[in-house]
Parts: sequence; C-alpha cells; structure tokens
Amino acid sequence: MSGAAARPGNALPRWMRVSLLVAPGFVLVMLPFLGAMTTLGAYSLNINSTDGSAAGFHVWSRFLGDPFSWKVIWTSVRIAALATVFTLLLAYPTAAALLRLRNPLFTGLAYVALFSPLLMSVVSRSYGWMLLLSETGFVNALLGQLGLGPYRLIFNETGVIIAIVHVIMPYAVLPILNIMTQVPGLYNEAARDLGASGFTLFRRVTLPLTLPGIVVAAEIVFALSISAFVTPSLLGAGRVQTLSQMIYENIGLIEWAMAAVQAIVLLLTALAVLFVLERVNRSTHAAKGD
Repeated sequence: MSGAAARPGNALPRWMRVSLLVAPGFVLVMLPFLGAMTTLGAYSLNINSTDGSAAGFHVWSRFLGDPFSWKVIWTSVRIAALATVFTLLLAYPTAAALLRLRNPLFTGLAYVALFSPLLMSVVSRSYGWMLLLSETGFVNALLGQLGLGPYRLIFNETGVIIAIVHVIMPYAVLPILNIMTQVPGLYNEAARDLGASGFTLFRRVTLPLTLPGIVVAAEIVFALSISAFVTPSLLGAGRVQTLSQMIYENIGLIEWAMAAVQAIVLLLTALAVLFVLERVNRSTHAAKGD
C-alpha cells in the first residue's frame, strides 16, 4: 500500500486543506462583521427609516457639514495618537527591562504588575484614576510635597490619556518584547567591538531591528484608543467629546442613521491610520530584505 493510500487526507491539495482549517474562523468572524457593516450602511443611507424620510446621503451631509463633527473627529484622533506615543515611550523600556530579567520570581511579579490593569473592570479602573488624579488625590498630594501643583488632571484630555495609557500598556509591551527576543545578541556584541557607543548601538542596531514590533504595537494601541468609550466618558465628564461617545448618545436618542454614519466614520478613520502604519511596517521589512 502506498503512502498516499495509507494517509487519504494527503490526497487533498494543500490549498484545500488550508481552506478547511481557515473556514470556521472566517465564518465566525467575517460573516457577522460583514452583516454588521451591511446594516450600518443601510441605516446610514436611511434605507431602514421608519419615519417616512427619504433614503439618501442627507444624513452624511448633515454630519460632515457640521464643524463640530470635524472637531470631535480631530479630538478622537488626537487623543488616540497621543495615547499611542506615550504608550510606546513607556512600553519600549519596559519590554527591554523584562528581557533582561533573569530571576523567575522577579519576572513573574513584573508580568503580574504589567497585566494587573486587565484584571479589573474598566469602570472600576476609571473611577480609581478619578480618585488618584483629583485635585485632592494622591498624585496632586505628591506633587504638593515637591512644591508643585495642584494641577487639573481630570475632566480633560490629560486624565483621559493617562487612564488609556495605563490599560493598553500590555498590548504594546508584548509585540515589542516578542521582536526583541528575536534580535541576535551577536549583533550588539559586534557593534560594541567596532566601538559603537550605547546611543549609536541603539540608533543603528536595536531600534531598526525592533521597529516592526513597534509598528505592530502602535497599530494595536491606536485601534484600542480611538474606540475607547468608558474612559473618555468618565474622566472626560462630557468635556471631552469623542466619536464613540457621540455614537452612544445618538443610539440613546434613537438616531440610528446618525449613529451609523458616525460608526462608519470611526471605522474608516481607524483603518486609514492603520493602513499608513502597515505601509511603514512593510517598508521596514522590505528594507531588511525579509
């Protein structure tokens, strides 16, 4: 009996075997997504209107023609971009420190501290930050001991960004740490042997090799930041308006068409930024010859 006859599964072409493996996940993820996008598109064009208004692009015109809408879009992008930048600035040295830990106990404690924000609900976490950042809270009390403050750290973009950075740090650390583990130590040793300083080693060797991980982390962090709802609602207290909040408010007002338009704009805005970041990621791989 031949090997092919003994293993009848191998008679299927490779592309078919791969398709069969991918099909369940594709059906589970993509079909609900496509169904939701189709529904949003129909609502945004007022096709499902029950008040007798005509279908068309008039809801789009009303939203895009309002200067306040563009202000909210810019606020959402700005908060997400700043949260992404600050998260990466904190996540990179954190990942480097985790990579250098050798003691299993310290490594475990470091991971517990890193992932602890994900162990509590977003509402509890946001209220905790409101207490810490209030004018009589711990942060301002500590700054007062240094002769600084008090500063207004809540009910504005500052508090929103701080709270967002706190919760999305793990999502940035992991891809950066993963790419750091793939950098051969011989590269650093060779650079030092050639007389490279610490800064030159980082700028010419470490940073370029870990840039793909940084870009992936930026993609994840930006997508999570621009779609955040609870944190801007609580720490912004209505003074920081984002697209996610506008969507929620219009759903509460039964303004389905406007909420659908805003949801599509939010998705397209996030996809546009992610597309740019992915192009950067591809260019870094091409430069490395991958």
